[in-house]
Parts: sequence; structure tokens; C-alpha cells
Amino acid sequence: MQKQAYIIIAVIIALSTVSFTASAQTTSAQQFTADIPFAFHVGGKRLPAGEYVVRCINPSSDVKVLQLRSVDGKSSILLRTSSVVGRMNKDTRLVFNRYGNQYYFAQAWLVAEKVGMQAVRSKQEKATAREMARLAHAPEMVAVTNKP
Repeated sequence: MQKQAYIIIAVIIALSTVSFTASAQTTSAQQFTADIPFAFHVGGKRLPAGEYVVRCINPSSDVKVLQLRSVDGKSSILLRTSSVVGRMNKDTRLVFNRYGNQYYFAQAWLVAEKVGMQAVRSKQEKATAREMARLAHAPEMVAVTNKP
């Protein structure tokens, strides 16, 4: 009887270890660090240039929430995103819309995923886009890849 109890306890410990390892792998796949060399707008907020940890805080949800947090902890934002379908990615990357010298966060793509996370365009970005169109300046997409 005591031997069976030890076997059951060993099985429970083994299963919880496997579950923890799978959870840790999923978390690391949903998080990366990027060095953003310019100040940018996201969710109506302006964040300074710097190194950011980018993480999807609810990877199993249909409506994903993305957290951008500076490594120094001084800047952070949570951003609700919608899904955008693309092709399989070799690199993790952030995509920004650039209007003149202003950058607006647009998308995040994780490595080996076909679905990216797209930010909703803020009122400020829409106004900037209208003004640039009026001046006949086309927006440009700028990508920043993750740090190795």
C-alpha cells in the first residue's frame, strides 16, 4: 500500500514538472526584447527610444493584449490588439508606421507564427496620416527585429 502511494506521488510530481516546463516554453515564445532606436507613439502615449520587453500577456485568447515595457521600468503600456494574417516569420519583429519623423506602433509578429498582433490606429495617428496625405507624403513601414 505504501509503495502505491509513493508511485502516485512520483507520477503527480512528474506530471507537474512537465506541465511547468511546457508553460515556461510558451511564455518565452510569447516574449522578446527589442531595441527601438526612436521615440514612438502607441495607444495614445509617446514612449522614448530604448530597449523594450514585448510580451503577449494572454496568448491563448482570441483578443490578445500586448505589453511593451522598457527594460529600465520607466515606460510601460498595455495594448489590446486584433489578429492580422500573414506568412510564417523567421524573426520576431515590431512594425511601425512612419510619417515624417513620427513613428506609430502598428504590429508585432512572433517567430514561427502566421498571425500577428495589430494595434488600433489612434486618433493622433489618423490625424497625422491625413495631414501627411494632404502634403502628398506617403507613410513608410519600419520594422525592428528582436535582439538575439
